[in-house]
Amino acid sequence: MNRPRNSGPHTAGFMLIEIALVIVVLAIILGPILNLLAGQQHKNRLTHDLASKQKIVEAVEGFVLATGRLPCPALQAGGHESRAGDACTRPEGWLPNATLSTWGLSGKWKMAVATLESAGEPAQNTLLSTQPFEQLSPQQLAEIVMAPFTINHGVGTGPLPAIHLCQSIAGQTLPANTEHGCGEHTLLSPTAAWVAYPVLTNNGTDGNGINQNRFQQFFIDPEQTAQNPVWISFERMNWLWMKRGALDPIAYSGESN
Repeated sequence: MNRPRNSGPHTAGFMLIEIALVIVVLAIILGPILNLLAGQQHKNRLTHDLASKQKIVEAVEGFVLATGRLPCPALQAGGHESRAGDACTRPEGWLPNATLSTWGLSGKWKMAVATLESAGEPAQNTLLSTQPFEQLSPQQLAEIVMAPFTINHGVGTGPLPAIHLCQSIAGQTLPANTEHGCGEHTLLSPTAAWVAYPVLTNNGTDGNGINQNRFQQFFIDPEQTAQNPVWISFERMNWLWMKRGALDPIAYSGESN
């Protein structure tokens, strides 16, 4: 009669060692694989984010070439631009996906536009007019947009009505979003006419938070290349206007060749 094998504590201990060894081997094998997958996911997301930024800029530049003006923000995410005459109903809001046909973007995007309100009439809303040089010559408009840069003025009272684009410096406090200028940070472009930036989602995975709820100044974070804002400068706007023939007086006279 055969006796059952010994199933005492030594056998149980040996089985635990075997299980531990299997776990260690799996960790050794799966660790690099999981890291590779995570790295590939990050790379895919980075590629998608960069593609979204390129698509947004191309859509806005195409809009300027077609209409002669900058688009206005939308009141609702994914909606049409909110506009009354030659003015935006608000200078900051959602990217007007329905107007620009910018679907399939990575994350949600907001935008701000320089309405030149602090410059007063007739410069106010010139960047949004379908006839930007009807009341102001290109030289006059350039002098207004490129006015001396001053950081000690609040919104609507400073000499520079365009949006400030800044590069953030680690460890430096951000200026209030109700102020002109970059504070202790580096000025990249004092003539940004239009800016779009990704919005933080509920889980905080999109956007870097540095540009949330800002109106007159936006920051480039060297650590967040794909999540930084995109922009169009006044110089770029002027080039687009020239390309579409907006500097030709005939374009405003209603005449044609």
